[in-house]
Amino acid sequence: MMRKALPFAAALVLALLPLGTNSTYLHHVMVLWMLYALLALSLNVIIGYLGELSFGHAAFFGLGAYASAILTMQTGLPVWLGLIAAGLVAGLFGFVIGYVSLRIVGPQFAILTLGFGSIIYTVTNYWDDLTRGPMGINNIPPLAVWGYGPLGEARDTYFVVLACVLAFAYACHALMRSRTGRAFLAVRENAPLAASLGIDVFRTKLLGFVAATVVAGIAGGLYAHYLRVITPELMSLQYMAALIIMVVVGGRGTVVGPILGALIYVVLLEVLRAFGPLRLIVFAALLTGSVIFVPHGLVSLWRPWRRRVDPAIRPELAP
Repeated sequence: MMRKALPFAAALVLALLPLGTNSTYLHHVMVLWMLYALLALSLNVIIGYLGELSFGHAAFFGLGAYASAILTMQTGLPVWLGLIAAGLVAGLFGFVIGYVSLRIVGPQFAILTLGFGSIIYTVTNYWDDLTRGPMGINNIPPLAVWGYGPLGEARDTYFVVLACVLAFAYACHALMRSRTGRAFLAVRENAPLAASLGIDVFRTKLLGFVAATVVAGIAGGLYAHYLRVITPELMSLQYMAALIIMVVVGGRGTVVGPILGALIYVVLLEVLRAFGPLRLIVFAALLTGSVIFVPHGLVSLWRPWRRRVDPAIRPELAP
């Protein structure tokens, strides 16, 4: 009973959170939290559910941001259609890159994704006619919901991005309890054994990889229309490292972990902003300490308590 009530209670708290303050700055921080949470949840599909380490996920985030910004500015496409296009473009690139790289496992896969991400970053940085190069794109149309006007306040944007996060979090929860989700876990734990049981390992990995890139593209589109300015730095290694920190520190392979990791990252980012690049040392220390002392992420700290309260929670699926 408690296991079923907790997610609804958490969703209610998240929905009421911006109503507790009139600070535009705090609303802005909440929007960033939700945007990074959506992006971290998508990377969690690859790292946590498929067991592969990708260093190119930030590139799909940037592809979605640029696709939606360019299409809405140059063709007059409505913003909500631009977001759909952002997911499709990122997913198309994800299919091509995944089709080429997912037949390789281990460190070689991580290196390949790093190479693909670097190529996309370099092309974006030097294709001045389309992307305006290092200057980036500004004056991007604001986020708008179908049937409503542009969302001018950060609080309104928060509710839109929160709806996306909750929808994708529920999709991840349902996936892990479906036949496809069990195939994901089987591939993650032992790919040769999964293949011997009749699971198509490559197709399973490709399905998860493409789904993750589609969501990353939509997150990029939301980011572009919220901040209204984007640069190629969205695809840099700094963003990629931040995403891995969110997933690992929060707890990979869980639904709550990436959302918690995104919250920690955004709060530290704002608190340590005055230290400039030196704050990267704090993030590196956080990642190192998490790997050593809490290898399964911060969510693992409350699993023993949850199992005592509700013994029906299965250890292998407990978020």
